[in-house]
Amino acid sequence: MWTILFILSLFINLFGESDLTIKDLRVYSVRNEILPPIIVYRDLDVDGTENTTNDHIVIEFDITTRLKPNLQIIFKFCDRDWNQYDNIFLLNTGRDRFYNLQFRSAPTGVKHYTYTFKQKFPDEREQVTFPFSGKWSFVIADFKDETKIYGTGRFIVVHQEFPIKVRHSRHVIDDSLFEIMQWNRRDQIAAEVTTPAYYDAFYQKEIEIVQNQKFNFPYRVNIEKISKNSYFEFISHATKRFIKRDIFPGNEYRQLDLLDVKKYMGNKLHQNFEGVDVTRKFQLGGRDFNGGSKRYKQDDVYNDYLEFNFVLSSPQIFSKDLFLIGSFNDWMPSYENKMERSSNYYSKILTLKRGVYDYQYVLGVWNDSTKKAEKLDWLELEGSDWGITNVYYVFAYYQDPLYGGYDRIVAFKEIYSR
Repeated sequence: MWTILFILSLFINLFGESDLTIKDLRVYSVRNEILPPIIVYRDLDVDGTENTTNDHIVIEFDITTRLKPNLQIIFKFCDRDWNQYDNIFLLNTGRDRFYNLQFRSAPTGVKHYTYTFKQKFPDEREQVTFPFSGKWSFVIADFKDETKIYGTGRFIVVHQEFPIKVRHSRHVIDDSLFEIMQWNRRDQIAAEVTTPAYYDAFYQKEIEIVQNQKFNFPYRVNIEKISKNSYFEFISHATKRFIKRDIFPGNEYRQLDLLDVKKYMGNKLHQNFEGVDVTRKFQLGGRDFNGGSKRYKQDDVYNDYLEFNFVLSSPQIFSKDLFLIGSFNDWMPSYENKMERSSNYYSKILTLKRGVYDYQYVLGVWNDSTKKAEKLDWLELEGSDWGITNVYYVFAYYQDPLYGGYDRIVAFKEIYSR
């Protein structure tokens, strides 16, 4: 009997969750899968009733494993830089983890994953809640050993408590040294934030602006760090106007559409049917998802993963590294998505689930010491043009002195550039 139990235990250790891999982990708004994961509480519709359409986010991922997984999702409250708070008053004990995850088996014939998970949060039973407004992160971990982490994600929770007005405008930076006129043309965001009477206006010092879904590269305007292009004005004692005047509009993103099962089928390595990518420095792009993505909706054998070879042709050999970024990697340049050069071609093979993805190419310098891409150039290959449409997400912070002090998001506004 003990021999059988030992063999079973050994089998589980060798072939159980140790071989588990999470693929295509996504976090998005319950309103639409192409929208970023932003929960907004206490916001009102035009008729004055509470708007509950954006009170949830969705977490979705696939799993490859030999045995049915036993996982948990652990949620942590973070500061404005996504660092987890080490504060017992901000732990949300008892409502900070989701267990007994319900998995669906992959469709018959699918080869690249075995289970899939999709869940709305906060869940209907309120096993998980998000009581603090601000930035949150989560880990997907083994149920018995939470140090075994298989995936991570982020989202934002807003308590809409401060009145906010946001305006977008376009203007030319007259003192710019750029020779190309398009490089002088910038977007300007101005946000008026009013501190209610029962709050202290002294603690409302900063706003954050996110262009499309580049949450890893926000613009910040802080009353203690003003400059020529990033400053504030007092409208009254309670109202401040924050101004950011030098945002490059950029270009519409490139878009990869893998939904067509006749065009992209089988397990072969795929490439763009329209030819390799080229520089778009002076070419306006087509319509995009403003940084988002969507997936194939049919529950059939085609709901699987494909290998795709991204290829960029350039007559110029760049002195910097070239990175492929997009909605498939949270718009974050990393060593894993650095492209390889062969003559005048740069290429990178990714395994992607069938869907539609926004993406672009970015130049930079990879630093092995910091493990980060530095000196990023978003424009050399993609260009910048006023004719495109961007969405800007504007967040107002309040440095709440309660619970030892924390970064509280008290106002939010979504605005399109045209």
